Amino acid sequence: MKVRFESAAATDVGRARDVNEDDHGMVPEQHLWVLADGMGGHASGQVASAIAVQAITDFMVRWRRQPDFEWPFEIMESRGFDENSLVNAVRVANVRIYNRSQVDPECEGMGTTVVALTYAPEIGLIVAHVGDSRCYRLRHGEFAQITEDHSLVNHLIRNFHLSEAEAKQRAGSNVIVRAVGLEDDVEPDLNVDQPMPGDIYLVCSDGLSDLVEDWIIQQILLGHIDDLPGAATALVRAANSAGGTDNITVILLRALKA
Repeated sequence: MKVRFESAAATDVGRARDVNEDDHGMVPEQHLWVLADGMGGHASGQVASAIAVQAITDFMVRWRRQPDFEWPFEIMESRGFDENSLVNAVRVANVRIYNRSQVDPECEGMGTTVVALTYAPEIGLIVAHVGDSRCYRLRHGEFAQITEDHSLVNHLIRNFHLSEAEAKQRAGSNVIVRAVGLEDDVEPDLNVDQPMPGDIYLVCSDGLSDLVEDWIIQQILLGHIDDLPGAATALVRAANSAGGTDNITVILLRALKA
């Protein structure tokens, strides 16, 4: 079923940080939404997330539409143009961040998470992600995570059958095992979801998901079901009320009948 989207976003430095190293971009008329949570010494995380959002947006909005366009990376024959575009966009961002880190001492070792979404009516809502920033879906009151964290905690849960509490005790909560820009190439995970009118998608950095439990996020969304900007503000407020120990960024999409 073809849908259209309305969207809203909010970002906040939180209560413990001096710099907001999150970044996000929305080009709703092009069906594109991007969130990045940067990491690194000094302010280099801020640099990494900004490069990621700019590079992905430029690739999706401009580069791939040029008459002499050629794929910068190999494509997956089983995937369509928009799916391959989103994966290539993330890999382009990876190269740009990695190259900057190699020539700028202040940016050494920087990287970022990425969640990038685009909508193609014949395919669905396409989600590419790297790291532990998340995408959730609220449908008929049911709240589910549709990305899988590239984190040490999740690795321990999946491979050693530990509980989340046990995994966090062993690994800490913020160790990620895959990020954009740390190496010369990266492999994003790719998901395709079939949106239905009324669905709400939440994209967020771990400044929200680490501090606010999923069931509370669900209740906030249900309490602002017709007010996406209000929901975004309320989610940021909840993270700050829970300590605000990290930057907080959220993007919300609601699917509507086309």
